[in-house]
Amino acid sequence: MNKWTMAGMVAVLSVMAIGVWTGCESAGGTGGVSISPSNPVLGSSSSNTTAVVLTAVVSDQLALPLKWSVSDPTLGTIISASGSNATYKANEGRTGDNIVTVKDQYDNQGSAVVTQN
Repeated sequence: MNKWTMAGMVAVLSVMAIGVWTGCESAGGTGGVSISPSNPVLGSSSSNTTAVVLTAVVSDQLALPLKWSVSDPTLGTIISASGSNATYKANEGRTGDNIVTVKDQYDNQGSAVVTQN
């Protein structure tokens, strides 16, 4: 291999390395996620509410779609989710605390406790 061929290969490899290096951006959405309201109370004596709309709130960029889950599906479930909102519905006659968790595409997550009286 002569020196011109070697120089050409080095130049090509350098350009490829720069292309790969500049194409790798750090992931956004590194801020924490929280849920609002953070501790809703359903079915209290002053209110016979059985559902609540929960909103994912972030300090940075939220990576949609979100994954919503509950710790105890016998108490209640997420009946709909769209964008940064989800609707939690309590199951009739069930009381207790249910932890609702939301996770974005960067694995940032937040939780809220839904109290059912």
